[in-house]
Amino acid sequence: MPLTRQQKETRVAEVSDAVQASVGTVFLAYDALNVADVNELRDKLFETGCTMRVVPKRLLKIALAAKQFGFDPMAHEGQMAIITGNDPVSPAKVLFEFVKGKENLRLVAGILEGKEITTQEVTALAKLPSKEQLLGQLVGVLAGPMRGMAQVLSGVPRATVYVLTAIKDQKDGK
Repeated sequence: MPLTRQQKETRVAEVSDAVQASVGTVFLAYDALNVADVNELRDKLFETGCTMRVVPKRLLKIALAAKQFGFDPMAHEGQMAIITGNDPVSPAKVLFEFVKGKENLRLVAGILEGKEITTQEVTALAKLPSKEQLLGQLVGVLAGPMRGMAQVLSGVPRATVYVLTAIKDQKDGK
C-alpha cells in the first residue's frame, strides 16, 4: 500500500533528524537481500548501538537535501538502506565485515560528523582499530616512559648490590 503524503513527510523528517543526530552514517545499496541476511545485519547493528532504515530513494534524497547534504541516492542501483550510529566507526565496521563476500551489497557513501565521505573513506574508517584497541595502545605508549624510568632507577640499587656481592665474594676467597 502506498504511503500517504503525511506518512512520507513524517518519514522524511525522521530520516533527516536521524542523520543530523548521528555521528556516523553509512549508505548501503543492495539488491535481493533475503530476510535471514537482513535479520543477521540488524542483530549485528543492534549489538553496536546502530540502527538501520530502508528508505525509498526519493524520500532519502529529499531528507538529505533538507540538511544540505549533496549525496544523491538516485545515482545508485538497487534499494538504499541508511545505517546510523552514535559512534563514528561502528556503522562502517559492521557493514564492512558484513558486505565481504556478498555481491548484492555495496557500501555507497557516508556522513561523518556532518561531512560527506566517499566509499573509500568509509572503508578506511572501517579498517581503523576499535576504541578499546586504541585505548590499549595509548596506555602502552603512556606507560613506556614510566617503565623506562623505573628500569633506570632500579639500575643504581642493582649495581650497588652487584658491587657488594663482588666484595663479599672477594673477601670470602672465592
